Amino acid sequence: MKKRMLVSCCMAAVCIIGVLGYKGYEYADRAVNAGPGQLVAGSVTDSGIYHQLDLMQKEEKKIGAILEHYEEYPEELLDMLTRNMAMLDFVLDYPQKKGQVFADSIGEVTKGEVPLLLQWDERWGYGDYGTSSVAVSGCAPTALSMVIAGLTGENRVTPYTVAQYAQENGYYVPGVGTSWDLMEEGARQFGVEGTKMKLSEHEVMTMLQFGYPIICSMMPGDFTTSGHFIVLSALEDGKIRVKDPNSAERSEKLWDYETLESQIKGLWVFIESK
Repeated sequence: MKKRMLVSCCMAAVCIIGVLGYKGYEYADRAVNAGPGQLVAGSVTDSGIYHQLDLMQKEEKKIGAILEHYEEYPEELLDMLTRNMAMLDFVLDYPQKKGQVFADSIGEVTKGEVPLLLQWDERWGYGDYGTSSVAVSGCAPTALSMVIAGLTGENRVTPYTVAQYAQENGYYVPGVGTSWDLMEEGARQFGVEGTKMKLSEHEVMTMLQFGYPIICSMMPGDFTTSGHFIVLSALEDGKIRVKDPNSAERSEKLWDYETLESQIKGLWVFIESK
């Protein structure tokens, strides 16, 4: 089936059937999301990245080793590091481990609970994804891997597994990112059904209340300077638990719907295939 792309993841009640059956809502700018590390307007330039890291090494001496071999690191990965110091050890090992994958499982999972997976996890983050890596461009495959694990209990569909499927089946757009079509057409390959949703507080909260995770394509804001995918995994104390594949810190917070709404570009609710 020809993909539609423009530039830039048995019901419990009648209300759920209504939302999952919704087909009329279209997004004016639908198609792809860049990973959080792809340099676009608003990102730091190459010289700016070096300068920022040079300042950061005053607090973290390990960064000096990166600056000594600066040309061995992808610019996009270093840009991510300037905004997320939790990646430091991953980035340090990049020259030795690039292109390698170290796990064919995400580890122990519990069906019904969406795990937090990070795209720059050393188990799969060094793996190739298109012209980049899972660490840089793999937010959509990582988000989908989380949803698959939570809904099916399957632990062998890693972010790299999804990334390779996306690349081999036309869901990766070279130099841009992951096609939104992965969230519907591609997800079926892994035993889950993704359905595009209308951006509505009532519908989002209802889906989460019934245990159906939602993947969101995000615009610049709290989660990204370019484009990104996150998972809305559950409700807690009237707020939304987010699983951000690029940040454990942001995943520890509970988020108000109002804060998220203005940053959401597109969203899909997921159920296990029957």
